[in-house]
This record gives sequence, C-alpha cells and structure tokens, in this order.
Amino acid sequence: MAANYTILRWAGSKRQLVPLLSSYWRASQSKRYVEPFAGSACLFFNVAPKEALLADINLELIATYRQIKKDWKGVLAILEELDQSKQTYYSLRSLDSKKINNPLVRAARFVYLNRFCFNGLYRTNQSGQFNVPYGKTGSIPSELVFSRSSKLLKRAHLLAADFDETLRYVRKGDFVYMDPPFSVHNKNIFTDYDSSKFDFKKLIRLRKWMRRLSRMRIPFLVSYLESNEAKMLSEGFYKRIISVRRSIAGFSSNRKAAREFLISNILV
Repeated sequence: MAANYTILRWAGSKRQLVPLLSSYWRASQSKRYVEPFAGSACLFFNVAPKEALLADINLELIATYRQIKKDWKGVLAILEELDQSKQTYYSLRSLDSKKINNPLVRAARFVYLNRFCFNGLYRTNQSGQFNVPYGKTGSIPSELVFSRSSKLLKRAHLLAADFDETLRYVRKGDFVYMDPPFSVHNKNIFTDYDSSKFDFKKLIRLRKWMRRLSRMRIPFLVSYLESNEAKMLSEGFYKRIISVRRSIAGFSSNRKAAREFLISNILV
C-alpha cells in the first residue's frame, strides 16, 4: 500500500480503514478507480491507481484539487506566507470565495481553512459561505505531500458533479468506491457536507445505482453507518460490520466507537 499523501482533513474520512478498504480494490483487479463522493479521497491517495475518476458535488473542493494538480508549488507558496493563527483563520474565512479571482489564492484559502478548522468539517451557511469555527490545532502539509499528491492527481479526471452524473461515466474495468454523507434517522451525527443535503430520496437513488453496477458486473464498495438505511442498502449484497472511531463527535477525548457497514458485490 502506498504512503498517505492526503492533502485535506475531512469529516467522516475513512483513513483508519484504508488497509481494509484497499483490499477490495486489489480483489477487484480493476483498471480504473472511481469515487463519486471524493472528500479527502484518502483511499485514492493510498492505493495510487494508474487511472481514476474523482468527483464531488463540492465545487470548491474540486477546484482546489485541480489547482494542486496543475501548480502545487504555487498553492504551497501562498500557504507558507500565511500566519498560522486564529486571526488569520477568521480573516480568510470572512472572504467571499466567489470574489477571489486568482484560482491559486482560492485553493490556498480552501486548504488553510480545511487544515485549521474544527475537526475537518465542511459546512456552509445559507449564503454558501464556509462557517466552521477555528480548531486550534492544525498544520500545513509538507512539500513532499503536496508534490506526491499532485503527481497522483495527474492520473485522475476531476469532475464537479453529483453521484448520479458521475456514475453515468462508469465502464467495464472500473472499481467504484462510494462513501456518501449519512442520511440516518434518529442519529445525532453531522450530515451537511455541502449545500445540497443527502436525503433519503438520494439514498434510494444510490441503491438503484448499486443494483445497476452489479448488473453491469462493475465491482463496488459502499461504506455506511450502521442503521436501518445501511440495512436497506446492503440487501442482496455482501456485507461486513466493522467498528470505527467517529471523527466528528466533538473533542477527541469524547470520541466513541461506532459501527459501519461495508457493502459490496464482490466477496473479500
């Protein structure tokens, strides 16, 4: 397994599960890696596929990846000029990203806010402006991480789109990993990863795509919080239940173990 060259922190990231998740990629013997809910793309950066399709509905996220792919040195140079402080954080957060014309500055702002915000959350207000508070601890990724992640991103086509549009591009030889936002009733969890909530209707659409991918004989893996919704998604597919530590349950001392479903049409 490749080293971890993930640039971003992300709420719900599966970094701790990468050794297990990567076994599905290896077992699939696929040529191209597809991830419709990219987020931090930690599995992609670890398995280092030769070809990939990374997508997310978060336009700022994909725009940032495109700049790191194109000119990581430019993004890092801007970051290195910024003070790592609460004052700088809130100053950057107050800016309207849509009014930042320089794409490198816009990408550097996104990385800075992500690295120093509370628990790697991505949340916006009704105006679409990032509003997560300062997280006190954080760091800028090293030059090595930037250069290696840029090299891996050059192997990927980056798409700003929802999962419906993304999955229309799948083909034979693909492996699809899907880690959607949770749409779970009666659970006190954070679900607002973008301005368009992932509701139960979208969960039903995801289930239809899982069945379609299986009919097309395209291997997939879905990770989802243990719940009635996860049971619905897993019906008719292979599943395993694993224990994980939730990464968005407040301060680290208060984090508790949770259980997640791994759902696939291949047996590993």
